[in-house]
Amino acid sequence: RREGGPRDRGPERLLARNVVDSRRNIGTWFFGGALIVLLGSNAAMPPLVRLISNLLWGVLALGLVVDSILISRKIGKLVRERYPDTGQRMGSLYLYAIMRSITFRRMRTPQPQVNIGDRV
Repeated sequence: RREGGPRDRGPERLLARNVVDSRRNIGTWFFGGALIVLLGSNAAMPPLVRLISNLLWGVLALGLVVDSILISRKIGKLVRERYPDTGQRMGSLYLYAIMRSITFRRMRTPQPQVNIGDRV
């Protein structure tokens, strides 16, 4: 069974998907946190709630950046080890993995083939 389109094909993309799917990612919490921030930053909220909301926004943004860097480094290392002669552009592979990491696990296509915690 073939899922996904041309953007999902290739062993490097499969490796990137498996890396993302085998770990817990900050990105999956980002949208829920963004909703809380949106509600908490309303002008009708008390100043303390707005302050906490803004701090949460900063923590979420920083966490997403750090998580994206860690994902990119891991994928880069594994692709260089397993596919040294790859023609895949690494920047697009990193972006592919980061976009997958901010998608809710149940909504990812192709469906995850590994469980959280599995070795890749």
